[in-house]
Amino acid sequence: MKKWMKRLTAIGLAVMMCMQLSACSNKAGGNSGPEYVYVAEYQDLTKEGAGSNWVSNLVYANNKLYYQQNSYDEQTQVSTDKFYCLEIGQDAPQELPITLPENNYVNRMYADNSGNLYFVISSYDPEAENPVQKYEIMKTDSVGNETLRQDLSPLMDPDNPYIQYLCADGEGNIYLSAGDTNIYVLDGKSGSTLFNVKCDEWINGMGCSKEGKVLVATYAQSMVFKEIDVAAKGFGTTYENVPSGNGNGGYSAGVDSGLLISTGNTLYEYSTQTKESKELLNWIDSDLNGDNIQLAAALDDGRILVVNTDYSQDNSRTELIYLTKKQKSEVAEKTELTLGTMYLNQDVKTEIIKFNKTNDKYRITVKEYLGDNADYEKYDEIVAQMNADIVSGNGPDIIDISGGNMKQYAAKGILEDLYPFIDGDEELKREDFVENVFKAYEIGGKLIAVVPYFSINTVMGKVSDVGDRMGWTLDDLMKLMDEKPEGTEIFSYATKDSILMYSCMYGLDKYVDWSTGQCSFNTPDFIEVLEFANKFSSEYNYDETAPSVPSKIQSGKLLLMDTGINEVTDYQMYAGMFGEPTTFIGYPGADGNGSFFTSGGVSLGINSKSKNKDAVWQFLRTFLTDDYQSSDNARRWSFPVLKTELDKKFEDAMTKEYYTDENGNQVEQQKTSWTYDDFSMDIYAATQEDVDAIKELINATDNALQLDQNIQNIITEEAGGYFQGQKTAQEVADIIQSRIQIYVNENR
Repeated sequence: MKKWMKRLTAIGLAVMMCMQLSACSNKAGGNSGPEYVYVAEYQDLTKEGAGSNWVSNLVYANNKLYYQQNSYDEQTQVSTDKFYCLEIGQDAPQELPITLPENNYVNRMYADNSGNLYFVISSYDPEAENPVQKYEIMKTDSVGNETLRQDLSPLMDPDNPYIQYLCADGEGNIYLSAGDTNIYVLDGKSGSTLFNVKCDEWINGMGCSKEGKVLVATYAQSMVFKEIDVAAKGFGTTYENVPSGNGNGGYSAGVDSGLLISTGNTLYEYSTQTKESKELLNWIDSDLNGDNIQLAAALDDGRILVVNTDYSQDNSRTELIYLTKKQKSEVAEKTELTLGTMYLNQDVKTEIIKFNKTNDKYRITVKEYLGDNADYEKYDEIVAQMNADIVSGNGPDIIDISGGNMKQYAAKGILEDLYPFIDGDEELKREDFVENVFKAYEIGGKLIAVVPYFSINTVMGKVSDVGDRMGWTLDDLMKLMDEKPEGTEIFSYATKDSILMYSCMYGLDKYVDWSTGQCSFNTPDFIEVLEFANKFSSEYNYDETAPSVPSKIQSGKLLLMDTGINEVTDYQMYAGMFGEPTTFIGYPGADGNGSFFTSGGVSLGINSKSKNKDAVWQFLRTFLTDDYQSSDNARRWSFPVLKTELDKKFEDAMTKEYYTDENGNQVEQQKTSWTYDDFSMDIYAATQEDVDAIKELINATDNALQLDQNIQNIITEEAGGYFQGQKTAQEVADIIQSRIQIYVNENR
């Protein structure tokens, strides 16, 4: 049982509090956006001191919430499943008289408006010589009395014996799918199979609409709903323009028509009458994380019921949230702070929600350029639009630069210096943080972003091949290649385009100076890069019979590993893969040691034109506080920027862990294990030498990875003319110089 599962507390329903979700005002003081907001009432599904609980299989129907609860007793170490029904408006749930034999588990659960419950039950006989997973459908009345049980084995695919989706329509017919392309429709009274339906695409979900029809979600070019027509024993109407997203909550009956669709950002209602969707609410604006929502349902009185479970903290709990629609004029206004981002990081989302809940003067709203239903085929246009909004001077108060070009922004004077805010902060001190990370995010001596945790992109090689140095030139690399036998690879899966990308993306500062606007692509240095990239294949021809990456490294047929170091265990694994002393040689031709800090998706700056800089800083400083830096968010899968927490992470890596064997002896146990292709390795506590290698890399790195998709696209597009023999390297370099110089001039 995982630690965070054990910390869930037992059922005990009590209305906690009633909190109004404040409306937002624009910076000029007037209202913006919809004329309504949602007021929230909270009802806790947990109480302290009664064991550990895992709430799952939540379904709503006919003003009742049904759910399964797994209780774990710490003393007896026994896990028990129980089933409950909570009538909306009541404080205490009723336990249903449903018990499962040993080795029987509820795989899926559903409820219809007639009060019937449906369960997909999986079971196996551990005593059997060849245990086989068995699936059954069970139906009960509203108080848990069994009315139907049917073996599903005849329907199951032997290669995919699983039920992913369960639903019932307004007539009580049962719908099942393994999540592949098949749907099975059963008679709700007898359990007999009425018919099967096969989709052309994989099934992404199903739900029963307000009208009592089962709609199946599939995705081809876009998300669509397909209605199942029982009379025709096949598909009926197809509904297009369906919102897609990766949020939780599934599909439930709509408020007025169709289905509710919960995505990571938004709750929509899709109408089967108009064949259009409308946004009901934004989860962040409602102080909720859409990724933590297990259920969203429309109540009979017009409210929205949300079941929210947050497992990110030790005090995780499941709560019911009742959202009531109110006019903005009925709630207190707050000043709006905007955050602009390509895609909202989960840690940032969590902190925004905390900020909005606790701050009585300001609210943060998010403009996510690659949010729900974004057209990823227009990715470059979307990036350009975000950059245009930011450099126009009318951009958001908070700028997420993790997907942008911070030097371009800094050249426009868009990013505020954060050092004065740190220096004026009673809790924070510059010297408490990793100097080189701050230096990497400095421009002209000004700190332009808060980066709470970091990783390092680098290249590893054998000391016997590249020496024990950090940093080298392209000439150094070409000399090494000349010394090696024909057929020796530099990077795995290398092509002309990938080698060119490595050379430019990690050395872009050599060719573009945003502070002066000077570009230097029509130079011998860049022409040498083009000529070097042209030595590789246009496409990588994958051969499944070829040796694996680890075996090629160990045999000397592959020289370098392009990788990210997020943990000490990463280094231990790669060092074990190489099998002999290694060094972080870095990317050839880049300034410094050829390694780069990356922010893990959180690098936030203040727009210098914001009218609420102090308020923005109150949000940004959160990521640098002791509380945040010591949390799992900062220390999980990355290195925290606070020195004391970084030291603790290193100490944790070197701390040995033990178990007691059958003879009562303490035996060191592995911390984790790694598998890369055909190479596997059990990783134990790190040595001081392992940690010192990471510290040396951090101390030697002072550059941040910069991305400029527009520049990269220009280089890739024009280099093709040289790679295909249509132009000389000099001609291509001149064209690239001209195009990028124009781009830089227009965007400085």
